[in-house]
Amino acid sequence: MKSALICLMLLAAGAVFGSNAQAAPTFPEKEITIIVPYSAGGESDMTARKIAEIAGKLQLFSQPVIVVNMPTANTRDALRHVAGSKPDGHTLLLHHTTFLSAHALGTVPYSYKDFAMIGQSLITPNCLIARADAPWKSGTELLAAAAQSDKPIVVGTSTIGGYSHTIFEFFMNATKSRDKFKTVFFGSTTESATALQGGKIDIRSQPTGGAMNEVKAGDSKILILLTEKGMPQFPGVETLGSLGVTNIPMQRQGLWAPKDTPPVVLDQLGAALEKIVNSQEFQDFAASKAMIAEFIPRDQWIKYYQADEKVYDQIAADIKKTAKK
Repeated sequence: MKSALICLMLLAAGAVFGSNAQAAPTFPEKEITIIVPYSAGGESDMTARKIAEIAGKLQLFSQPVIVVNMPTANTRDALRHVAGSKPDGHTLLLHHTTFLSAHALGTVPYSYKDFAMIGQSLITPNCLIARADAPWKSGTELLAAAAQSDKPIVVGTSTIGGYSHTIFEFFMNATKSRDKFKTVFFGSTTESATALQGGKIDIRSQPTGGAMNEVKAGDSKILILLTEKGMPQFPGVETLGSLGVTNIPMQRQGLWAPKDTPPVVLDQLGAALEKIVNSQEFQDFAASKAMIAEFIPRDQWIKYYQADEKVYDQIAADIKKTAKK
């Protein structure tokens, strides 16, 4: 009788644990899709595809990782799609700190708080570039010339709220030169590059990756890196940090999931992203694009966003104030 009771208890326990095991399927159950809110061929697209490629090579998941571009409606369609997806880790977003500027300016109805962080993959620095024959050799010389000029120096940048725009706003605030520059917005880097070489603008606020290509071609020169430290790709180039400026907001890119995605899934995705970012292939990829590959886990990454959010809120207020004049 006693042995029969023990057998029944063991069978019952097995049934309970068996049902729990069935209720917690392994991740992923299907392909993982990374949504990119920009067109194919850009830095975000290339980064997402490199992440997917290395994930496959390292066999980090039992299912493939694919990339889908949703460049419409100024990122809103992509954000809406991911925000509305099932929070199970199978639909992800690759995005960056444009989250902060766009939300502060009211151009996008989504905040980074509407998504679950996975981790940082890259930092994309920015710089100010001029034509190769421009009279200035550094940011210091540019500022000195601007201070003495009767006319504002014309700078070309991305659309309102993009990082190239907002970091230039930060530059003007930090150097107290807001009234010395006039900003002109372009829909693409190709348009602004053409305007620079055609003499329609004086300088451009540009990601370092694109600037590196123009410098190699002999068309342009970098006046100043809008960073605290220098970069090995640009030896001897002045930095904003060398002018005494600190707490410079950087464009921090990484992966996000729908809000309420289980922490265990976020942990698994974060661990995979860390292996990808730390791989030699990804490090070489980033260096070749003048970007900085640096993994930061979500519990630390959010601190950068919280700090930068205050900076971008102030920048947005300055932009709105200037627009009313």
